[in-house]
Amino acid sequence: MYKVLVSLCLVGSAVSAPLTSNEVQTRVVAVSKSKPELLSTAVSQADPDLLRVALTDADPDLLEVALTQARAELLKTALVDIDPDLLRIALTEARAELLATALTVSNPAILKVALTVSDPELLTVALNDATRENLAVALTPA
Repeated sequence: MYKVLVSLCLVGSAVSAPLTSNEVQTRVVAVSKSKPELLSTAVSQADPDLLRVALTDADPDLLEVALTQARAELLKTALVDIDPDLLRIALTEARAELLATALTVSNPAILKVALTVSDPELLTVALNDATRENLAVALTPA
């Protein structure tokens, strides 16, 4: 009984921890700027740990791109069974227009590979230095 009470107290204190300024901003984006179908995809189909990365670490402007411009299928791809560190890079270090390109024109299987096995430094380079056209070529079949 004592262990259960201690566990509940610890969970309660963790749940009541204050949000950072960034976490507040990302949640405001989610509930006030998202397309309803994209928010629905994110909250109903995402891996909870990856959704946590998006709502905790994302640049709010990049999260807005993801929740307003993505194709739902590609948003789901980016939020299920991928490397959380690579998602963090995409949502914090990408140029907005390149993130939009990745989430609108990619082949889902290629996007999954990019967000699962990329070298973090190279993913950062691709999401910052590519042209939109060349990123589209890289993320679609020949």
